[in-house]
Amino acid sequence: MRKTVIFSIVVFLMVVSVLWAQKSNIEIASGTSVALDYPNYTVCELQLKNNTGAQLDIEVQNKKTGEFVRGFGLGPLGKVEVMVEKGNKIIFTNNSIKMGKLAVKMLNTDVKLKPRSINEERVSFTLLNPSNKAIPLIIPNVMNPNLSPNSSSGVDLKIGQELLFRSGLKKYVLLTVDDTIKEGQELDIYALLQARKKELGLK
Repeated sequence: MRKTVIFSIVVFLMVVSVLWAQKSNIEIASGTSVALDYPNYTVCELQLKNNTGAQLDIEVQNKKTGEFVRGFGLGPLGKVEVMVEKGNKIIFTNNSIKMGKLAVKMLNTDVKLKPRSINEERVSFTLLNPSNKAIPLIIPNVMNPNLSPNSSSGVDLKIGQELLFRSGLKKYVLLTVDDTIKEGQELDIYALLQARKKELGLK
């Protein structure tokens, strides 16, 4: 059975670390979870760097109801930016046999987000990067994942959500989540990116 471990000392140290260095390193024992929240801010934008060598599961939940807000799998050595709103908590779960090691850095606070519809339709799928190069993506109002080489990352996104990529100083739509994406489907982001760049005439 999965255990959620919320250490008051860890949270306290996290707050102190944010105040002084805006960065903290967290260890997550095998088969456990650590939950953090930021009640002093309306919205926090966090950068997460997985140094475990195995996937960590990241989930943002409503603190009172436990309602799922957003979540994804952060691959080995993966880096991502994610929003945590006031009233929510972020949970890091380590289902591997290794000691989880996660670097957490606060980038911005009180970031403006679009309101989330209670009845919005969502789909869970996997982003694959089979190439030998990292692929940075932008998922507006959700996170900015940097897909590590030869890695996969699970996401749970609403229908209509755009995934963007940057070429030069401009951003372009890579894909829009719709009902053609099936639950549990794996998408080859490298192949999609190459096809999209060719379509747009980009190098």
